[in-house]
Amino acid sequence: MNNIWGDMAQYDPVVWNWIIAVYLFMAGLSAGSVLIGIGMRWYSKDKQIESAILKASAIIGPVAITLGLACLVFDLTKPFHFWLILINYNFDSVMAIGVAALLAYSPLGIAYSMIVLRDELPKWKLGFLVPISHMLMPFRTMIEILLFVLAVGVGAYTGFLISAMNAYPMLNTAILPALFLASGLSAGAAGNLIVALTCFNSTSHDDDVSKLHGLDLPVIITEMMFLVMLFTSLYFTGGAAAQALASLTQDIWASVFWYGVVGIGFCIPILSMFLPSKARHTKAMMLTVACCSLTGVLALRHFIIYAGQTYIS
Repeated sequence: MNNIWGDMAQYDPVVWNWIIAVYLFMAGLSAGSVLIGIGMRWYSKDKQIESAILKASAIIGPVAITLGLACLVFDLTKPFHFWLILINYNFDSVMAIGVAALLAYSPLGIAYSMIVLRDELPKWKLGFLVPISHMLMPFRTMIEILLFVLAVGVGAYTGFLISAMNAYPMLNTAILPALFLASGLSAGAAGNLIVALTCFNSTSHDDDVSKLHGLDLPVIITEMMFLVMLFTSLYFTGGAAAQALASLTQDIWASVFWYGVVGIGFCIPILSMFLPSKARHTKAMMLTVACCSLTGVLALRHFIIYAGQTYIS
């Protein structure tokens, strides 16, 4: 290589890589799981029973956001200095607002988990946390409302964070926060279903499980609608924005979109709805559809991150 020209890696337009895509996926999964769990509890007639779906969300919520934040810290140039962002805030920055929301969301999620899982803690050799969960019980309603509001913020914030990248037409759009929130709900519903069926002895005929399984179609349609809006806005904006539509037909990210997002994430769950009721509501089929939904959301995050940074205005 002629050193006069330097290393071509320096011209790579990709600034945020797969680690950020995984972080965005985990944040959406956490927020969507919490929103689904709390929302179904409010909708339920018997609020005294901690349903398997709510218990699943109490596990996924804090675990997913913790893993996501670990990915975010790992991606920093100086990961051991991450604490500096916790004490220095510039509220003109989308990232600073997001960090503040996450700083409130994470401990509230842990507190709510201890409330919901108070009967499970002794089984997991965490009985020493039971007195804390009983101390938190009088504040349950307040914690629940605050956590729900913050979960909406966290789910949408990931989209706002990406849309702040002005140089990339596919990313710099107001549609992304809505798309990320909708796909987060899809991931959260799928995650709750998997944990409820595998960890809490739920069956496919349980009322909450059946209701959650019924959310697949409306959530998928909402995701598809926002994707159509995203690509339509790029087309009519023209110029570099319209050129970004080449990501749907060129390179590996076109395959990720059509096979991962559309094929696995959308088509398989939709086609499963045309199966006979007896086959559609089996535990194996529900788990398969849920795994496909999670795969589709993860593929969507990767497509948006990589394809979005490939085309620069």
